[in-house]
Amino acid sequence: MTSAVATSQQLRRVRMDVRVLGIALVIAAAVGYLMYTGLQGTAASYFVTVSELQARGTEVNGRRVRVGGDVVPGSIVYGGPGEPIHFRITDGTSELEVTYSGVLPDIFADGRHVIVEGLYRTGQPVQADSVLTQCPSRFEATPQAAAS
Repeated sequence: MTSAVATSQQLRRVRMDVRVLGIALVIAAAVGYLMYTGLQGTAASYFVTVSELQARGTEVNGRRVRVGGDVVPGSIVYGGPGEPIHFRITDGTSELEVTYSGVLPDIFADGRHVIVEGLYRTGQPVQADSVLTQCPSRFEATPQAAAS
C-alpha cells in the first residue's frame, strides 16, 4: 500500500507542477503582450520633418504619417461650426498643408511646434486626426534676459 500512496503523491505533485507551469506561461504571455504594446507606443512617438515626408512622398502616399514642424504664421484658417481648420507647417525649408477637424490644444498658435498625425496623399493636405503641441518650457531664457 505504501507504493500506491507514493504513486498517488507523485501524481499530485506532477499535476501541481503542470498547474504552476500553466500559470507561469499565462503570466509570461501577459507580460510579453504588455511589453510589445508599450514599445509600439514608443515607436509611434517618432516623427519626420516636412522635407523628409515630401522626399518620401510616393513611398508613404495613402498611408498614415506623423510629421512635425512649426505652424506658419498667418496660415491658420478656422472654419465655421463643423468645418475643418486649415493651417500650414514648416521645417524652415518646406511647407505642408494640414486639415484638421478636431479640437485643437489650448496652446496651438502661430509659430508653435506641432506634431500632426493623419493620412497623407501626395498633392493634398494631410487629413490630420491628431495634433500635438509642444509645450513651451518655463526654463527657457526670455529674449530680454538672453540679450543682456
